[in-house]
Amino acid sequence: MSDPSSAYFDIRNDLADRLLKASHQLAGVPGRDRAAVLTAALDAVPEADRLLRPHTTLFADGDSASSRLAFSCLSAAATFPAATRDQIADLGALTAVLFGMDDIADSIAGDWSDADVDAFFGRIKGVLSGSEPGGASGEAGPMAAALSAWRAWCARFRAHPGAAAHTSSLLGQLDLAGAAMALERRWAIGGEPWPGYDRYLANGGLTILYRTWWAAALGVCGPEPARTEHWAAIEPATALGAECMRLANDLRTFERERREGKPNSVLILERAGTSTEAAVERVSAHIAELNAAFDAELRRLPAELAGVVEGQRRSVAFNGAWYMARDTHAYTVRELAEDARSESHG
Repeated sequence: MSDPSSAYFDIRNDLADRLLKASHQLAGVPGRDRAAVLTAALDAVPEADRLLRPHTTLFADGDSASSRLAFSCLSAAATFPAATRDQIADLGALTAVLFGMDDIADSIAGDWSDADVDAFFGRIKGVLSGSEPGGASGEAGPMAAALSAWRAWCARFRAHPGAAAHTSSLLGQLDLAGAAMALERRWAIGGEPWPGYDRYLANGGLTILYRTWWAAALGVCGPEPARTEHWAAIEPATALGAECMRLANDLRTFERERREGKPNSVLILERAGTSTEAAVERVSAHIAELNAAFDAELRRLPAELAGVVEGQRRSVAFNGAWYMARDTHAYTVRELAEDARSESHG
């Protein structure tokens, strides 16, 4: 969204800060890599911005309080610090576009029903598969902006050598994510009662879009030659990484989602009679358990996937530590530049 005064982007979680004893936002990036990661992210921002700039009704300027452009490029660089500028820009832009899709599914950008969300993801899949025609003349609003940005991103994606091998996996993950987001929308608007913790987490591991991101990342930074079997090999570990990310996100956002009436692991535990403090402790302990299982799955993967193994470890470490410190919005390009300069001279 482009409105920096939106209440969504102004909300803080001071209770989470107190209970989690917030860490440094870059705690998940190895100290030896921080200067290079920050510099690579900053270098990729102009290219990612060029891709998103025509769609400003949904994607805010990089120095807006509601922008995630700097964070998106930083997350990509933290995951693949040795990637090229174009690869980091493409994966950073992908993260920002997925944020935009999530804003629509959550009715942050517009007010949508579960049927609207389902139809929207049908169009998203159609753009990637080639069955969705170009945007209709005069089409406007957040969905049109997201579809237009996604169309531009897909054109860049297809230029990567590994894209053809991984398009089917990406389509499959978009299908799962769309259904999961529509279900989450029904929970939020009262169309279905809130789920229990386990069902919520299984669904939330899809709506966090980590699995979708990695299905795409294989096409951009995966091993060569690209093979469709690579996704099947990494999917179990990716599913665990996604649940780690979902719970870390929940710890950061439960106060905002309490106000919005949306399900969240902390709030579901509260409804079952657990205090907020105990719920935060339980979710934090579950993240530690999932991280151990995630690491065990990664260690089973073959040597040809070593780059993906390292990238997934880096991605979960970076994003998990970031959520312990702050939300993903309101980190401006100016702050990224200051952090890069400070780390380089530190």
